[in-house]
Amino acid sequence: MPRLKAFPDDIAFDCENGQTVLEAALKADVPLTHVCGGKAKCSTCRIWVLEGLAACGAREGSEEELAEKLGLDPHIRLACQLRPTADISFRRLVLDETDMAIASQINRDHHTNAGQLKNVAVLFSDIRGFTEFSEHLTPYDVMYLLNRYFAQVGAVIEDNFGFIDKFVGDGMMAVFGIEDQDDAPLRAVNAGLQSLAVVDRMKPFFETMYGIDFDVRIGVHWGEAVIGSVGSPGHERLTALGDVVNLASRVEAANKEAGTRFLITEALYNKVKDDVEVADFLRVRLRGMADRVTLYDIETLKPEAAERLNAREEHDTRRIEGRDWSRLIPADEMHDGERRIFEFPDMDLVVVRREGKFYAFNNACPHVKLPLFNRTEHIDDPEKLRQDESQALGSEILCRWHHSRFDMVTGEVISWCEALHDDGTSPGMEMLGDISKNRSPLRIYRTRVDNGQLWVSFDL
Repeated sequence: MPRLKAFPDDIAFDCENGQTVLEAALKADVPLTHVCGGKAKCSTCRIWVLEGLAACGAREGSEEELAEKLGLDPHIRLACQLRPTADISFRRLVLDETDMAIASQINRDHHTNAGQLKNVAVLFSDIRGFTEFSEHLTPYDVMYLLNRYFAQVGAVIEDNFGFIDKFVGDGMMAVFGIEDQDDAPLRAVNAGLQSLAVVDRMKPFFETMYGIDFDVRIGVHWGEAVIGSVGSPGHERLTALGDVVNLASRVEAANKEAGTRFLITEALYNKVKDDVEVADFLRVRLRGMADRVTLYDIETLKPEAAERLNAREEHDTRRIEGRDWSRLIPADEMHDGERRIFEFPDMDLVVVRREGKFYAFNNACPHVKLPLFNRTEHIDDPEKLRQDESQALGSEILCRWHHSRFDMVTGEVISWCEALHDDGTSPGMEMLGDISKNRSPLRIYRTRVDNGQLWVSFDL
């Protein structure tokens, strides 16, 4: 007959062969909660098996379904379904009414996730000099700047199968590997590099609009964390806890003294060293740590790794008539009057089809570098703050932001910033002063159709 021991009660009792842990515990006056009456329709009788897991057998039926739904660790079992074949010791996980409210899934659409130990990559980012330049901007502009940055970087995190844990002021924490992806370490590095690329593409706009040098610092660490849901019932959120989180935050902060943008720990570097190019490494003593640690300044991914991770951004390239051309799509996939956006490492390309001809140009207004057209696949992108879009009328482009007009064939300016006041200020944003500068043409690229395929050349 199996002998069971319950904690934190420190009560030992017998369990008859074929009897459930719940039945034996209640008989021994161990207060195991069981809201659904022991029918495996809730998880309030959950226990953590401390010793003797091998004597518990595999989950079956209702227990297996509920465990999979809630993402329960193998050590967490339902006492109402567990029939041990040998001695075990366990800890009750629902100790009072508060625990019961957290653990009960009866009549609830939102489910909590028990804490699980996982190896994950934790990424922290922070805006450089945020406090200083935010003091000189209106609260509206600070909010707009943050939303624009976070939305675009958020898309990068999600594209790399990461999970955004939290936003704190101008900082962000993301976790990679929650679903046990084999390439989570490299995905985290890729997300960091792509985030820096996003920032570099945003810099001209923030320099023009606010006169600030916008940049971020990123730190990533790889290690073991507890992944689970926290928060009051009905308002839970998934999060990561542990030393890996604290260390990742300190690595991000180390960029300031080192004069770097992107540092990773040795633990992470050992996972990705065959796929990354390192600019340098440094030995530092992080805040709260007695010993020095080695950090690596990441420069880029090696070409093979970049192609493997970012295949959707790669385009077939050929040399035709002395120019380099990138293949986009079969030409007949675009209908007359249609517009599409194609993503390249350094830019977003707009292609418009008009009367059988294809026109291609950079999706950035030459004035303040804002996008002419929205990226429809990122519905939370801050470009959506404006519901209207620029217009392709005949062979002209009318920019939605300040109503500049450009020739779609040559890129030349037809009219400049007609929506601005005579003094160059923007209606409702007069505090920004004269923003009518930077008169320049739209950047146009050549297109051609060859063997039914649409190609674009970025050679000027």
